[in-house]
Amino acid sequence: MARGNNYQDAQVQDSRSGSQWGSWLTGLLIGAVGGAAVAYLTAPKSGSEMRDTLQRSTQDVPERLSEIVDDSLDLYASFLNYAQLSLEEQTTRFKRAIAAGKLAAAKKREEIELGV
Repeated sequence: MARGNNYQDAQVQDSRSGSQWGSWLTGLLIGAVGGAAVAYLTAPKSGSEMRDTLQRSTQDVPERLSEIVDDSLDLYASFLNYAQLSLEEQTTRFKRAIAAGKLAAAKKREEIELGV
């Protein structure tokens, strides 16, 4: 008896989820059609004007892309130059700190040996 109820519950749940998917798809379709209608009615240019604008824009793409690539390469080179200079500066500071540590250790060793 409990098995029968579980089976019926599963069937009811399956039919609900199927209707939910149907409702979702219907809403998606209505939204897409409505959006297309609003876009068509509020378009600022006619179809031929829009095609001309798009054609001119697509002709400019290679030039724009080459400018973007050039700018990116310049930025990358600047970053590498900055990183190299920063690394050199840090290396110089590190070498100075080691030299100062060695000098301080030598002085301390001399003081200990002399008993000062």
